[in-house]
Amino acid sequence: MKKEMTNVMIKLDSDTIQKLAIFESITRTNLKDCIEDEDEIYFIVNSKDLGKAIGKSAINIKALEKKFRKKIILIGFEQDPKDFAINLLKPMNVKSMSIENEALIITIFASSKNFPSKKVKKAKMLLTKYFNNIKNVIIKV
Repeated sequence: MKKEMTNVMIKLDSDTIQKLAIFESITRTNLKDCIEDEDEIYFIVNSKDLGKAIGKSAINIKALEKKFRKKIILIGFEQDPKDFAINLLKPMNVKSMSIENEALIITIFASSKNFPSKKVKKAKMLLTKYFNNIKNVIIKV
């Protein structure tokens, strides 16, 4: 199965398709994608659907965490790579962003200096995955 993302075709394996179906049945929202690591599952959902996906008193997140036995992280997808980058890097404070020579250059405030490298790696991977015009992501302090 393939899902279109901002003019990019993403191939999904059967395990991912199963997770998408469970997520959509619990939250009653459409899901863009999910990325899983050892202890977390990142679900990418349209920003306008985040509240519905979370549910009242985070009931949907709690149900998903119980089902998958992992921490669930929702990320709001935006069509603009700069807006999506801000969502990916929260709670880091972005000072500026520009796209130069197929690279998204992000400068964060020094107070965000001790950001988790795992979050940065996920942001770089997702931005290059969803946007054809971005081949590299550079994060500076």
